[in-house]
Parts: sequence; structure tokens; C-alpha cells
Amino acid sequence: MVAAVIAGRNGEEFSEHQYQEHDLGTRMVIREREWRYAQMGASAGAAGTLYQSEVPVSTWMTCTVDTARAAGATSISATLGGTNAVLIDEFNQGYVSIEDDAGEGHLYPIARAYAAGDANPAAAHSTALTVALAPGYSVQVALTTATTLSFFKNIYDEVIIHPSPATGLIVGVAMKAVTANYYCWLQVKGPASVLAEGTLVITEPVRASETTNGTVAALDYDEGSVGSKRIVGYVMDVGTNGEHATVDLTLQ
Repeated sequence: MVAAVIAGRNGEEFSEHQYQEHDLGTRMVIREREWRYAQMGASAGAAGTLYQSEVPVSTWMTCTVDTARAAGATSISATLGGTNAVLIDEFNQGYVSIEDDAGEGHLYPIARAYAAGDANPAAAHSTALTVALAPGYSVQVALTTATTLSFFKNIYDEVIIHPSPATGLIVGVAMKAVTANYYCWLQVKGPASVLAEGTLVITEPVRASETTNGTVAALDYDEGSVGSKRIVGYVMDVGTNGEHATVDLTLQ
């Protein structure tokens, strides 16, 4: 399930879709700039703002397999933690990671929900959740009821403005005021207008701010308390504190 690469048309980066039209994470290229296909979260998007993946849910992690699966199986199930139910197709194009015991060290992509329930049915907390693996994938090493695993959403599914400091992976910059829960393009490479905090220096790297949501700030490698040292891009135009700067994104 490798995300496709498509050649976009001029202006296509501003499009949004009520229903999913591409695989999550599909890469679109227009000249030297690149985007990833994502679903906006429950709040409307904001242009020129930095986004992250949804915060991981702890009770969907380190779950114990409830039913042993032989090599070749195309579905996997495990018992969820004591809180946080799972909605139908919550793990649309997500992943299941085998963490410990039999079958450990494997990660399997979850199916795309072309129809309701294709990825997973709804499941209450403390009950077993079954996910369908993406076509072409199957269990490589048998799983037992001693195996533990974690369910992860696709990082481009229901993205949110990065809080400060960020609590998930930085995934890109929104192009427009995207309708809540709609699908859209997040820019990950090339020149972009990005909300900035503090004093930026041309050609110097920027990171996700740890004090102002959705913004970038200068990266100081000597700052011991910095929340994230991942480079978002390099400054092309400094802008003004609290306004938008031009950044050559390097998130791809």
C-alpha cells in the first residue's frame, strides 16, 4: 500500500473533498513543491498553519491478542484498554504494530474503508477490535494470545493544528480554511507561507514552536528545553512575529 505520486494541476492544492478521493498520504507534485493528502480533524483548517497527526490514544496501544492468527491470516484482533472506544473505520489506512512475543517486529498496513467497516468495525473499550489488513498483506509470523500489539491511525487522518509543544508528528501546512472533516492537501516541500513566532533569520532552519500553536520558530540546537528539533524548513523571507514568513519546507 504505497501512497501514489500524482502530478497536480496548477491550483489543485487549494481543493478540498467531502469524501476521500485518494489514499491518505498520496503525494502531489506541482513544480518544485509537494503536498500530502490528508483529512482535516473536527476543527476547520487555517491557511498557512502548521499541522500534526492526531494525538495517539494510549488505550489502543500494547493490547493483547485475543485470538491466535496463523501465518497468512488477513485480519488481526486484540483487546482494547479500559477507556476509549473505537469508531467504525477509525483505523482507515492505519497500521497495526506487533510489539512483543510471537510475531514481534512486524508492522502491517490496515485496509482503506471504501465501504463502511472495510477497515474495522466499531468496538467498545475493553472488548476485542478486529482490523482488516490492506490487500496484498497477510500475517508473516503466527500470532498467539501472548502477543501484544498497538493500533495506530494514519498520520494524515484527522490532522490537528500542532499544539505547543507538538504532541504528534508534524505533517504539513494547510493551504486554505479547509472545512472540518474534509480531505485536503498539506504542503510538505518547497516554498510555503507559514505562521511564524519570534525572530527568524534568512537561510536558518525552523521547527514547530513550543509556545504558540500552529507556528514555526527558529531552531536553536543549543537550547536544552526545546520541544522538538525536527527541521520543518529553512527561512526564505523572515516576515514579522505573529505574521506569515516564507519557508522552504523540508518535511518530505
